[in-house]
Amino acid sequence: MEVAEAKFVRGEVPHSLLNGDGSGDGYGYGSGYGYGYGDGSGYGYGYGSGSKEYWLSTIPCFARKWTASQQKRLDELRSAGATIAFWKSDKDGRACNGGKNAPVDAGTVEEISGPLKICTARGLHATFVPPNWNGERWWLVALIGEVKSDGDKVAALKREVIGECL
Repeated sequence: MEVAEAKFVRGEVPHSLLNGDGSGDGYGYGSGYGYGYGDGSGYGYGYGSGSKEYWLSTIPCFARKWTASQQKRLDELRSAGATIAFWKSDKDGRACNGGKNAPVDAGTVEEISGPLKICTARGLHATFVPPNWNGERWWLVALIGEVKSDGDKVAALKREVIGECL
């Protein structure tokens, strides 16, 4: 019996998703096809797109490692209509893609005055595709209220840090 071999075609698994013993959990998105014949052997291929849908599908994997109160807060924010996205910081929890902020931790709520204007200091930013941005630490955040988007980048005047993606 042949065993299929899996290879990453694009991207890499964040070290925070690996538990160190060679096993792990994950979610993904992909497409592919396969061909086989009578003895059970086959051929196939697939790919992961690194799309918004792919990264949003990883949220349960990250949230599973949080406290019960963080998981509850994620559910509350989703139910309230907040936009859930990723935000990357430097090692100290500070912005590292042009923004300025005090260090954050789970539960930090940041709010600025408007009017909201994405890609300026008039927006608290996040992304749906975290590998596209600089930073050492990954966080899941909720953008609350009016949200503007430009490609994989989103912004609001209020951002709540829900938890770190460990």
